[in-house]
Amino acid sequence: MAVSFFKPIADASQFPKPRVPATPKFKFSALKLAKCVQGEVNDTLFTRNGRGAIGIAGTALKNTDSNVILIPAYHCPALVEPFIWLGYEIRFYPVNEDLSVDISMLERALTDDVSHCVVVRYFGFGQNNNEVIEFLHARPVKVIEDCAHSLFRFTDHFENSVNSVPQVDASICSINKILPTIDGGALYLKAPYHAQLNHISWVEEFKACAFIAGIPQALDKIKTWLKGKPETKAASMAESVENEDAHLRYFQPVDLTSASYRHTKFIFCHSDLDTIKAKRRANFAYLTQHINNPAVGQPLFSQLTDDDVPYVIPFLLTDDKHFSTLRKQGIQILRWEEVAISDCSVSQEYRSLLIQIPCHQQLTQHQLDSLVSTFNQLRA
Repeated sequence: MAVSFFKPIADASQFPKPRVPATPKFKFSALKLAKCVQGEVNDTLFTRNGRGAIGIAGTALKNTDSNVILIPAYHCPALVEPFIWLGYEIRFYPVNEDLSVDISMLERALTDDVSHCVVVRYFGFGQNNNEVIEFLHARPVKVIEDCAHSLFRFTDHFENSVNSVPQVDASICSINKILPTIDGGALYLKAPYHAQLNHISWVEEFKACAFIAGIPQALDKIKTWLKGKPETKAASMAESVENEDAHLRYFQPVDLTSASYRHTKFIFCHSDLDTIKAKRRANFAYLTQHINNPAVGQPLFSQLTDDDVPYVIPFLLTDDKHFSTLRKQGIQILRWEEVAISDCSVSQEYRSLLIQIPCHQQLTQHQLDSLVSTFNQLRA
């Protein structure tokens, strides 16, 4: 059966430039040049983006005959599209309201012809993923762990120590969701696999370094000030390659052969992960303790386990009208609007009501207080 996605509900162009951004900005002072991320990263593939890492994992683990994959019904299309392009038969399994998995329902979905299964660590939270992986480990299926939001879980693989949970066949993460990079996916494969990834030219590399340092943006502001004209938006370093497959919105086949920027790996290896982890957890605690407007909504999770490092705060609205209100006030909240059509009522409801509140490490106290004030002043 072909996969059909819901269309987007809103467009970023409808909203003003955010005063509280969804992702952190690069600061050279945040790097620890004398330190490097623990473990061996030479066997880790650094890809242009997370969906490229997913596509390479799907290629490496693909069977020569039948490939039937189970994917959670709540997802970003970027998780699903690589498997569409690779020719997998895709089936969706439901999630609970807290985004955990009902293993009895997963077992029913795990028919004899299923060959692969994706497990998602939503928003940096573990849910019952370890239990799910242990369940799948005893079955003849290949397990792909989506750690796009869980960089800290991903780095566990470097030391082959993942809290006594059996190793998965593949694990991916999106570096730029946690660290201040322009691009970046990373892929761990349990079995050896050779993938030839192409780097961009050094000229383009230097341009990207200048962009992440804010040089072209600063020059644009100076030119605007000198000319006395309204400020124009600085050129973006976002991907601009025309999609080779028109029916896919996010995945591009070139992702399968594209390496990340060289400096993305450098930032990944030299970021102070302990400080980032502590700051994100502290911001989560501050926001969940001070946002108190149940008429508008509530956090999906109010507590952190020892292993949770939030990418965002998933927050369940009582009415989707609040999404536009928050965005118009400069809060860059996100949501997964384009989930695939399925029988999972939770995913169909969450596409409009479950928003993602920033809690990244670069938020200032002023921004945190602004978030609290904005949410608490909303009217039902």
